[in-house]
Amino acid sequence: MVPESVAAPLRTAGAVLVVCVDLRLVAAVDQDLERVGVVGGASIYPLVWNILLAARAEGYGGALTTMAVAEEPKVRELLGIPDTYAVAAVLPIGKPVKQLTRLRRNRAAEFVTRERFDGPPWRTTTGEHHSESPRYPRSH
Repeated sequence: MVPESVAAPLRTAGAVLVVCVDLRLVAAVDQDLERVGVVGGASIYPLVWNILLAARAEGYGGALTTMAVAEEPKVRELLGIPDTYAVAAVLPIGKPVKQLTRLRRNRAAEFVTRERFDGPPWRTTTGEHHSESPRYPRSH
């Protein structure tokens, strides 16, 4: 069941985009590993992110949710989605009460490492943290 905190914005949004993927075309090369597959989304979520960025550029806000997948058979029936497609994302889009203008970004060195997962922080070739580089100044 989809939590009310997720369902409520879907009912009040100016538009709700349902992004589907054609299962006959998506490549999930990690499907045979003994873990949850994550690679298949790599072909669809960049598109979803670009939709959200474009909406923001036009003064709209939106959010990516995948909770509708928990009720995919009902969503598929409601919207007439063929069995060869899967619901990849649901995007409620609308005019925000307040458009956020000052967004916080962590420095890359705080979460990006070199060579290995437990490797040293990522730095530029000059030894600076990438986010401190003159080419990529941090916004304050």
